[in-house]
Amino acid sequence: MSVVIRDGSGKDDAVCGRIVGAAAGSSVYAERLPHARALFEDVSALALEGKLRLIAEIEGRPVGFADYTAAKGHIKYLFVLPGAQGSGAGSALLDAVQARADGPISVHVLAVNDVGILWYLRRGFKVVDGWAEPLEGMTAAWLRLTRARDRSGQNRL
Repeated sequence: MSVVIRDGSGKDDAVCGRIVGAAAGSSVYAERLPHARALFEDVSALALEGKLRLIAEIEGRPVGFADYTAAKGHIKYLFVLPGAQGSGAGSALLDAVQARADGPISVHVLAVNDVGILWYLRRGFKVVDGWAEPLEGMTAAWLRLTRARDRSGQNRL
């Protein structure tokens, strides 16, 4: 099975919402942030909100997506369906965002998502700072991770 990355649009809002709900609902979020369960299991359409979107497909079926801003190099969302995790779809999305970004890329990850943080660290990201903010009525810790590019434009690992 090969992963194909295509440009996404607002027409993909419904499928992206379902991917978020499936991925987040089966992740550490559901267990570690039970007060936010409804938020993470929400499968309603996910509006693009002026971001750029990439869709990962396997055999013509959307299995993941990334919403990002190229100028800032910031990934707002990157989710892959549980059944497609380990297929390379997430890495392909990450590499496609990096190729389109003007410089380094960054992502914010909930600190309780150790699986996600480790995934990014294995792909050359570094934790650069953290903060706390309200999430569904309780305080949640977040981390900002970045991945630089070397002089040749390649990812620095």
